[in-house]
Amino acid sequence: MIIPNEIWQQVFDRANGYCEYCDQDLLISRATYASAQVDHVLARAKDGRNNLENLRLACSQCNSSLSRYNHLTTFEERKDLVAKKIEEYHQRNYQEKLSKL
Repeated sequence: MIIPNEIWQQVFDRANGYCEYCDQDLLISRATYASAQVDHVLARAKDGRNNLENLRLACSQCNSSLSRYNHLTTFEERKDLVAKKIEEYHQRNYQEKLSKL
């Protein structure tokens, strides 16, 4: 479902151009701006609506990864999951780099 432009712009403005999950600056380049997406916190398949309370600005990576977690139905749960995944990723990379020293 396409988000109406007016609502998309309201979501973008509320977030000041930052992914609301990982805080990536979506205005850093034309490519990141063009890939900015609106995430339905409560999935459309679960009767999620196109209202501002249910919509969050997301980078393409966060929105893609969150699509597998439709059981998380609040923004806080979804944001916590992204933070956990980022931390796990950094720890894995840090340990890998240490092992090569």
